Amino acid sequence: MNNQNISVSSLAQSTDERPVISSRPPALPPEGNGHLLARLSPFWRDRLVEGGLVLSMILYYLIHSPLLSLPFLLIFALLSWYRLSFAIALLPLTLPYYLETYQKAVAGSAMFSLTEITLSICVVVCLAQFVLKRGERRFWLSWRELQDRVGPFLLPMVVFLLVAALSITIAYRGDLALRDFRKEVFAPLLYFVLVLLYIRSRHDVIRLLAALIATATIVAFMGVIQILFFPNSMALEEGVRRVYAIYGSPNSIGLLFDYTLPIVLAWALGRVRWGSRFLALFLAGLMFVVLYLTHSLGSWMGIAVAALFVVGFSIRSRKILLIGGLFALVLAIAVVAVYHTQLLNYVVDRHSDAFGTGTAAKRVYLWQAALAMIHDSPWLGYGLDNWLCHYSQNTICPNTLHHYWLLRDATGHPTGLVNEPNLSHPHNIFLHIWVSIGVFGLLSFGVVLILFYWLFARILISLHAAPGKYSEQLRWMTLGVGAAMLAALVQGQVDSAFLEQDLSFCFWTLVATLLLLRVLSQTSWRDVVQSEAKQEAV
Repeated sequence: MNNQNISVSSLAQSTDERPVISSRPPALPPEGNGHLLARLSPFWRDRLVEGGLVLSMILYYLIHSPLLSLPFLLIFALLSWYRLSFAIALLPLTLPYYLETYQKAVAGSAMFSLTEITLSICVVVCLAQFVLKRGERRFWLSWRELQDRVGPFLLPMVVFLLVAALSITIAYRGDLALRDFRKEVFAPLLYFVLVLLYIRSRHDVIRLLAALIATATIVAFMGVIQILFFPNSMALEEGVRRVYAIYGSPNSIGLLFDYTLPIVLAWALGRVRWGSRFLALFLAGLMFVVLYLTHSLGSWMGIAVAALFVVGFSIRSRKILLIGGLFALVLAIAVVAVYHTQLLNYVVDRHSDAFGTGTAAKRVYLWQAALAMIHDSPWLGYGLDNWLCHYSQNTICPNTLHHYWLLRDATGHPTGLVNEPNLSHPHNIFLHIWVSIGVFGLLSFGVVLILFYWLFARILISLHAAPGKYSEQLRWMTLGVGAAMLAALVQGQVDSAFLEQDLSFCFWTLVATLLLLRVLSQTSWRDVVQSEAKQEAV
């Protein structure tokens, strides 16, 4: 388990004879001299550092007195200096606590989320190591190596960052746009860069995915506690209690599970030891129970599609896959044919209000409002977190002249939106991005998704063509990451699955993880056969 002695080059040599991706495989990042913990075995040394990082940040967060909490922040910084890759990999544990209720005062009255505080410490430590250890070239990736890690993702990501920054200048409430740019665009992309710089070994990637899974597990346990001991605190809608744990909405649990539960399913169905598989099945079962009690139809659909995705890729026999796929298709057609009326009524009438309008119909009206807004400002949008300024009459932006709030449909029937003037987004991931930062932001986001699944397919093909010692482990991690992104996109058609602080971090973490899996699997950006042919021709 000692990840200090594992590099990309040694992993490649121990598994197969695939072509080397870059001329000089990156060395492991700086992690201190280890004198204080030298007497411990590498395994327990790593566990002790991990526990110290988590415990110190928990104590810093829970202790309100700045004088008493500051020493724990310093301990976290010192441990980060010793194992910065650990601190970066464990950052997803802080993601759920981004709401204003859970933010912590820093430097007086300024409030920041635990994620922002942790990320700031990691950045400060990174810069300090760069200054103080500049001469130790083996610790740093060259610009060429970093560029190779990002590959074709670089251009759309830069465009996305620039148009998001530009949206601040045209936003009606520039302060809100600037705040969300910092939280939902700049900070997640900064974390993306740190992950690519410091997460080098296979064990570090496992630690990063484990932190995502642990985050969802903690939220699931909070949901179970709410169900068992505080049922009256659950959201009550049409006589149904919906668990929400620490979030403001039950749908938020489903969105977090979109980015995590499919990874657990891929883990459970991968070729792993039975003890590991039983743990994965237990965690998946726990999350499924809480997910069911959210009564979030969008998350149910997202996880269902992701589960089918994982099962389909887990079946290695083409014959069994074809027969099973045809059987599932026939069964689905039969169910729809027999119960189509009941299914349609369930979706349309779900969570109906006093006007008889369900949440499905309300989403259609929201999409119509968003399309009307896009029609009037398609190129630059309206700025991050400025949807409410143009959507309805509210206290956020009381002086806007025109609103796109649909109170009645084309037939004059009430839309039911009169009682929901504070809906903060159009409940569709693509419309949300388009309204916020314009068509160029939407196109760059779409290019990232296309490249994501193109690379996903290349990695699986590479692992199948040249299997090695760790190919099965890399395969289920790749499959889980791809399925998690799919689940988020499916629920994102009826909800906001990206432009929230925790979800943006999850999104870019999945992208970064896939890029790291490309390096570990020795998958080339270009076709290997063509490259070898060109070299022979030269």
